[in-house]
Amino acid sequence: MSVITPELFDSRSFIYRKHPQAEFAEVNGAAQVLHYAGQSDPCTGLIDLSVLPRFGLRGPQAGEALIAAGLLHPQQPNSLTVSDDGVMILRLGRTEYWVLALPNAAAERDLDALQQQLSGPGIYPVYCHDSYTWLALAGENLADIMAKVCAVDLREDSFAPGDLVMTSLARVGGIICHHQMAGKPVFSIFSDSASAGYLWDALLDAMAEFEGAPAGQNFLLSSQ
Repeated sequence: MSVITPELFDSRSFIYRKHPQAEFAEVNGAAQVLHYAGQSDPCTGLIDLSVLPRFGLRGPQAGEALIAAGLLHPQQPNSLTVSDDGVMILRLGRTEYWVLALPNAAAERDLDALQQQLSGPGIYPVYCHDSYTWLALAGENLADIMAKVCAVDLREDSFAPGDLVMTSLARVGGIICHHQMAGKPVFSIFSDSASAGYLWDALLDAMAEFEGAPAGQNFLLSSQ
């Protein structure tokens, strides 16, 4: 993958202008942030994953379709699963699900085919890609950082891996999901794409005293 500038690609983040020092690369036709030039890994990184593929489905047959496709099915609303090949499924209600490919997942290039498979009577699309930005907060002090912008208790005793919550953070409605990548605790955060730049700045401000900084996908993929 060669280093590129995001202007070369139509598929790019809602907030690509927030990444002037980032090294971009084309991955499956999208300009993804891999690394920040001249920066060592911070204690906590804020990563923009908005270009990664995802889709949603809902309806009375949605859960059964996921099971029939051999995907890990969250047993309860407000929970998530992550498969060995990097497919993350969020269950946002009784019959609504989002299907996402984590960075470097084998499924990243096959999500279009999976979306076609998960269709049929009793299943309706949910358009969660263009309407929602996807940010990931990874590393140390996640609950302490989020306490500055969110009233929900996100300490692990109350918010374990596999949990998700729909709440307000920095006065913006969003979804917070707790999972892991490469041994790191991760909060994936989804919010309205129109508020993406504001939320990015608010989270960076909350991270400042904990030596947090913007990071690329390589930070998520490297083990501690």
